[in-house]
Amino acid sequence: MLQEVQDFCRDHHWMAGIYEFLRAWGPQKLESMRGCPIKNYVMLVSRLSDWQTRVASVPTEVITKGRLLLLSCHEVRGEMESQLASIRKDILEQVQSECRRGSQQLIAELTDFLKAFQSISSDIHAIAWCSQKLNEANQRYAELEERMGYTRSLSELVRDHFGLFNAENEALDVSLLDAWESFQFEKSQATEFLLSKGHAIVPKLQQLMVAALAELEGLVEKALSGPFMDPEQEQRSTERQLISLERQFQSTASYLGELHHAYATFTGTGAPLRPGWALG
Repeated sequence: MLQEVQDFCRDHHWMAGIYEFLRAWGPQKLESMRGCPIKNYVMLVSRLSDWQTRVASVPTEVITKGRLLLLSCHEVRGEMESQLASIRKDILEQVQSECRRGSQQLIAELTDFLKAFQSISSDIHAIAWCSQKLNEANQRYAELEERMGYTRSLSELVRDHFGLFNAENEALDVSLLDAWESFQFEKSQATEFLLSKGHAIVPKLQQLMVAALAELEGLVEKALSGPFMDPEQEQRSTERQLISLERQFQSTASYLGELHHAYATFTGTGAPLRPGWALG
């Protein structure tokens, strides 16, 4: 009888490892896996599946020869099966949540780029915005590509290792793939457009900035001219005219700032603007 019990314990010593894992597992362990390499999820899910299969093979009871002793494994086996299934369910929910959030965030960011790329036209400000977003897209391309790969790997994990891929998940995955392909195509188109128009855009911006600078200088000269410096002039009338000049100056200065931002964005320069600055 003793030998039978010892043999049973030896054959099922692996259950001790599962017990230790279950005792150490908790919400913090699961939370710490957010953003981890996909292989970590795959290894854990595969291990859980293997354990579930092995635990299911444990007999609910063992009776020694002569029916002298009955070992009941029903409660231990049931508890382990329940905990393993619960952990697997929690992992699935977290992976789905990560996948859904990652997909939605990527789609939103890619859509923002697409708006800039698709709105490009002969308008200087549209060109500047597109150029700015194109520079950002080029700088972030490796990061976006990595996030794209990770998010799609999460989707594959749900499908391949959990056997779950419903219509909602499929639609989101398709939307993400469409957004990524559109982003790559429109990015290429915008690059070609800007390269083809560069020879005309920069001189036009320079011309507009020179004109705006000249207008600002003219407004300053006007404000310092005789009528406004003459103390004999009617004060209220002078104040109204100066206020009007100030508003015009601020409007032109704002416009010049936008032009300079467009110029700096398109050419990659950041030289400060000041009256008399040579643009050519």
